Amino acid sequence: MKMAALDAEDLIVLSSLLEGARFNVSDMTYQSREQRFVTVLTRKDDPSHSPSIAAGLHFDRVTKVQSISLPPRGSNTALTLIGIMFNPAEPPSGHVILAFEGDIAIKLTVECLEVALSDLLPKT
Repeated sequence: MKMAALDAEDLIVLSSLLEGARFNVSDMTYQSREQRFVTVLTRKDDPSHSPSIAAGLHFDRVTKVQSISLPPRGSNTALTLIGIMFNPAEPPSGHVILAFEGDIAIKLTVECLEVALSDLLPKT
């Protein structure tokens, strides 16, 4: 599956598809020169019985990354996503919040919404 989110409504759909996805802290990185936040995750295509699918998720035009209660980057701690939200600032900029179980969050300050999700292996 490939999907892009370019506005708040798209992000709501993407968030619903990724609810319950698992992220490893060690797989998250901010590429400041490219203004990109990148992570690998595992998601369920059909939560009731399919195996997990590895996917890449990236946010472009990111100018700042902040975290709340995030374990150290070197840890292999797995996080479960609750949802992804967009809080607008001066249009088209704003803040993307990735909320995880355990009161953990990542806040991305973005110039505008440019998000892409892509499965890393084709579905068999």
